[in-house]
Amino acid sequence: MGRGRAEDSPASTGADDTVRSAVTRFVLLSVLAALLLAGVAVVVAERIARERALDSARAVGTALATRLVSPLVDGDLREGDPAARERLASVMRNRMQDGSIRHVKVWAADGTVLWSNQARLVGKRFDLPDDVRGLLGSSRARVEVSELSREENYAEQDEGPLLEVYVGARDDDGQEMVVEAYLATEQMERDAEKVVVSLVGLAVGSLGMFLVVVMPLAVALGRRVRRAERGRAVLLRHVLLASELERRRIAAALHDGVIQDLAGLGYALPAVARSLPPEPEAPGVRRHLDHFTDLVRDDVTKLRRLMSDIHPPDLAGAGLAESVQELVASESAAAGVESRVTLAPDLELTPDAARLAYRVVREGVRNVVKHAGAQHLDVDVRRRDGQVLVRVCDDGRGPARPQGDDTEGHLGLRLLHDAVHDLGGRLDLTATSPAGTELSAAFPEALVTG
Repeated sequence: MGRGRAEDSPASTGADDTVRSAVTRFVLLSVLAALLLAGVAVVVAERIARERALDSARAVGTALATRLVSPLVDGDLREGDPAARERLASVMRNRMQDGSIRHVKVWAADGTVLWSNQARLVGKRFDLPDDVRGLLGSSRARVEVSELSREENYAEQDEGPLLEVYVGARDDDGQEMVVEAYLATEQMERDAEKVVVSLVGLAVGSLGMFLVVVMPLAVALGRRVRRAERGRAVLLRHVLLASELERRRIAAALHDGVIQDLAGLGYALPAVARSLPPEPEAPGVRRHLDHFTDLVRDDVTKLRRLMSDIHPPDLAGAGLAESVQELVASESAAAGVESRVTLAPDLELTPDAARLAYRVVREGVRNVVKHAGAQHLDVDVRRRDGQVLVRVCDDGRGPARPQGDDTEGHLGLRLLHDAVHDLGGRLDLTATSPAGTELSAAFPEALVTG
């Protein structure tokens, strides 16, 4: 019977929600990781594609300069012979007809354009950059994505960015020169797209496979955690029930045994005192009996208070409001503190929640009376959205480090903090403005299931 209720109880539902929330967070974080990994893959792919495009452009430019241009550049072309220019132009037209090479320039060492597919540039002279001039007579190449912003690029500026390759070479007569070629970026973009698709597919696919493998494990782990939480809740419930039974047994033993005996003794001692002979015949005995009577009655009061602590009064139904009102009234009156209690008379909590709420109020009120030196005391107990909220406020000295005998109160707060925390709640002790202390507790009404 208990098990069926446990699986449908609010606490059990909360455990299910916790597991479901944990699995959901795991999935969302995994998706976020996949997106982040995809973004990184895009950046890496673009960089790889760029490097591949630059390497490819370097190879194309080098082959163009060494295999096609150099053998056709000689003294006749340098002198402007039309036939020599036409031979080179014919070869270049055949090579450039697929559109991969947009423009070609052949530079002399002094910056003169010896030949270009753009005839208007031939014979013009421009200043060669130092890094290009350093290629003269070598077989090295330099490649970059050009924005076509140099002076000699005025004819290409409407074509957008191009891959620009400079290759050092020597002509057929051994003269130093530089061959410049402009390549389209479409191939680089296609390569980038291929690399991006490959890397992103690999990254996302790998993570997807990882999720396929790990998700069942995560769900199984969540279920194990849920079962462990339910087992812990049942165990905690049994512990609380055993503790409650033991408290009742101790309280009954005190009430029916020691307290009754001491109460009887408290009534008997005055009768003994009255039966004594006059004071001269029993010097001091009457005074000692009166003192013993006061001690016994004081001990009875303390034992009854201890019995109330061990086993609080009936807190079911309206008993919580009545018990809190009585507790606050008696404690504050004894200390001369004005008090106010905010608690709906019809507030009904589960037995476990009612006992914990009463314990928080009792600990807070007694700490105020014993340590705070307050003039006013406010107690507030309410229920909101399945949570029990308890506040004990005062206008005293505020929270301070324990000194001397004060450690008893702080030990009680530490024990209370642990109890509230173990039952899924939170206990805070904070200073208020301009003076005073607030002890606040929040815990679920459905503390445990059994």
